[in-house]
Amino acid sequence: SDGFENESLQIDDYAETELISDAFNRMLTRVKAVDDSREEFVSNVSHELKTPLASMKVLADSLNMNPDAPKEMYQEFMQDISEEIDRENSIISDLLSLVKMDRKASDIHMEETNINELLEKIMKRLRPIAEKQHVQLILDSFRPVTAEIDETKLTLAFSNIIENAIKYNKPEGGWVRTSMNADRKYFYVTISDSGIGIPEDSIDHIFERFYRVDKSHSREIGGTGLGLAITRRAIVLHRGAIRVTSKAGEGTTFSIRIPLVYVA
Repeated sequence: SDGFENESLQIDDYAETELISDAFNRMLTRVKAVDDSREEFVSNVSHELKTPLASMKVLADSLNMNPDAPKEMYQEFMQDISEEIDRENSIISDLLSLVKMDRKASDIHMEETNINELLEKIMKRLRPIAEKQHVQLILDSFRPVTAEIDETKLTLAFSNIIENAIKYNKPEGGWVRTSMNADRKYFYVTISDSGIGIPEDSIDHIFERFYRVDKSHSREIGGTGLGLAITRRAIVLHRGAIRVTSKAGEGTTFSIRIPLVYVA
């Protein structure tokens, strides 16, 4: 190689040097993948941040060009601008959460936490939102559970899933059921809903940053496309696992497993 980072190394004379060459080329492939991922992420961030700003500019310019606009139109446009500001704030807030979780695991603050109480607090906070959507929130705790967790991060993770289940439930209303159980090693949280479900070809992508199953519907209800990426990162930081099963039109189930005792 002449020092170019995208040029593979080829050494054919000796078995040992061939192993070194293979290892170098695998490393180069990983570096390229990281660079591509970073570029894509920056591009997506730029697009997501520019979109609300572009909408606000169009609305503001329309008002400036129509100084005699009726009061109703003025109020409607100002409401739209306010909603776009809220959307921008949501994107920035989610980005900050993701950046914090992308730091090394030493930033995780573990302490003994009552998981039953944590879930009850989440339900209490989200129940008014669910009632507006005519969605019933159900919590089934099969036993008292205490575990070593970062309460802030896991609260955010569970809240993101439950809020999505509320937002993407059926228009006529439905239910979201959260169940919690444990054995001697792990505790398990299952969040199921009666919502619109996820198409099969989207399931493998839902934890990707900025991925949306239905972009038009997500924008309508205010999704940033970062919530499930944050959720997955929080669970991975706890040495946990998450999987999803879904069928379009029939609902979705997230199954989460987290160790009772955190091992660094």
